[in-house]
Amino acid sequence: MKITLLFLLLTISCNNVLAKSAEFVQCFDFGCKSTKEFSFNQDQWKSINDIFTRPALSAWIEKQQIRQAVALMEIMAGSISGTSLDKGGNYSGIDLPFQQDCIDESTNTYQYLQALQLRNLLHWHQVAEKKRRIIWFATHWTAVIREHNTNQQFAVDSWYRDNGDLPYIQKIENWLRKSSFSDSLNP
Repeated sequence: MKITLLFLLLTISCNNVLAKSAEFVQCFDFGCKSTKEFSFNQDQWKSINDIFTRPALSAWIEKQQIRQAVALMEIMAGSISGTSLDKGGNYSGIDLPFQQDCIDESTNTYQYLQALQLRNLLHWHQVAEKKRRIIWFATHWTAVIREHNTNQQFAVDSWYRDNGDLPYIQKIENWLRKSSFSDSLNP
């Protein structure tokens, strides 16, 4: 009986801590040197949920919804964390504060995708582990989704774009080869 009561008390206290904890840890300043904890409010989540209100009739449609949701989440997070002026790539904004490299971007996007999945907004995809590519001496990271029907993995890469722009989506094997982003997935 004492063990059951102790377990119940621990479960209640852990749930209270989780309920009060931040939903996201926004990374910035290259390599997650700086972070900002935050959560979206109810109105912000309503705006994100609205993107998925019309059911995706195909995996392609859901990929477009994912692109829209990640872009919106970046805008919202940027206004909270100060990353709203983040420039695509590393070099155009290297002297500006609150900039993000691919480590920051992939970590943040991964968290956004996880949040969408936890809210059951994804029906055609699930979140996969982040991927890294190395071409010559350049290392690059991306968040990844996997399509249920085909098991095909896709990069969801927001690093190339300014804050709030739609991220690129690309088959992971093409992303690993650093192929051009296809217009069919990124209209």
